[in-house]
Amino acid sequence: MSYQFEPGDERGALNLVDADAVRRGLASVTQAGVISLAQPIRAGAVPIAGMRTQPVHYMTRDGGDYAAGLPERPGFGFADDGIMLACHGATHLDALAHVWQDGLMYGGFSANEVTSRGAKRCGIDKAAPFVCRGLLVDAVPEGAPGLQPGTSIGVATLRTALAGHDPRPGDALLVRTGWPQLWRADPSIGTESWPGLDGDCVEWILESGFALVGADTIGVEVSPSTDPECASPLHIALIRDNGVYFLELLELEALATALAAAGRREFLLVVAPLPIHQAVGSPVTPVAVV
Repeated sequence: MSYQFEPGDERGALNLVDADAVRRGLASVTQAGVISLAQPIRAGAVPIAGMRTQPVHYMTRDGGDYAAGLPERPGFGFADDGIMLACHGATHLDALAHVWQDGLMYGGFSANEVTSRGAKRCGIDKAAPFVCRGLLVDAVPEGAPGLQPGTSIGVATLRTALAGHDPRPGDALLVRTGWPQLWRADPSIGTESWPGLDGDCVEWILESGFALVGADTIGVEVSPSTDPECASPLHIALIRDNGVYFLELLELEALATALAAAGRREFLLVVAPLPIHQAVGSPVTPVAVV
């Protein structure tokens, strides 16, 4: 099973999020409760990969400037600030240019299209907002704080959790592992290994027509890889080969609690990436409406 889009396409599985997918998402709202799925942007608050920098927030104007004599209009002052943030250093959406294998990325485009200036093809600026139905799989056993690093989540878990929910093309699949809570309780577990989807999930994800797959971990799929021939087999099979988007480092605790209380799995998901020119990912604040 594989997705087939027009030659030269740079949107991937976003093509599946059509009017029916949007209406299905809207129809899933019953309580009008709005829940943020973003982790806080603060140095040390999020378990990001070691190669990525921690966020830096700085002020360019504040009350101290006025106290030091900065001229102000009668009674008026203002504050201003900035941030330095790795595009994959917070809750984020991967662009289709994020990964490649054997020199080729999504659509058969050469990895040479990604240079020090950014991605000429399949960058996050070629994507668009997701507005669709989300389906949550809570993979954490009852009473456990979270799954241990390296734990694989197989397709049987996904099928069982979503039995009777009939995934449709253009839907989004989110998976809660509870791993961020384990890391916050004990940062010494590190960020080199985390729980996630196993390779046997790929075919079912594609058969179901999911346009987006997300999790509360760094990389959605289990780490370390269970495939000795590929460092990130699901990234390749889903992003590179089929244009499925990955949504990573989600905050899923409140959503899981709300859906469990209502005895539901589905919700409206809204994800709007920043249109950063030629970026290979974007920080996002996904929103669930239950």
